Amino acid sequence: MKHLLIRCLILVGLLLGSTSITSASTSSGGITGLWQTAGGNGYIRIYEKNGALFGQSVGHLQDTVQQARAKGRPQILANFVPKRPGEWAQGRIYDPNNKIYFHGTLTALDPHELKVYGYIGFPWLGGHTIWTRVSTN
Repeated sequence: MKHLLIRCLILVGLLLGSTSITSASTSSGGITGLWQTAGGNGYIRIYEKNGALFGQSVGHLQDTVQQARAKGRPQILANFVPKRPGEWAQGRIYDPNNKIYFHGTLTALDPHELKVYGYIGFPWLGGHTIWTRVSTN
């Protein structure tokens, strides 16, 4: 079961493609913006709503969350709340390839890297992937 979960999480990172800790200390917005998934094939726009973080899959770098939803792109992250500086927890991660939801945590490793950790049931039954911030300049 553990190996299957880890393989699913790696697959999610590869198929979706795959902040600063100081600026994220108490603000949920520290990791808001556009992130490229681990495999480089997908983009997730992280945004804040009612004090929680959400992540919408976007097809193009310029797509807004509303445009991505209108195109039928799935919501990948939901309801992540600040746990400690640079870390958000109690959220859900959606794997659109297998149509599975995972519990998860997000950890800002540095201003340009985000660790996305997902698990089923117990936190030690999971795996992670690293997303890279996309420069919007």
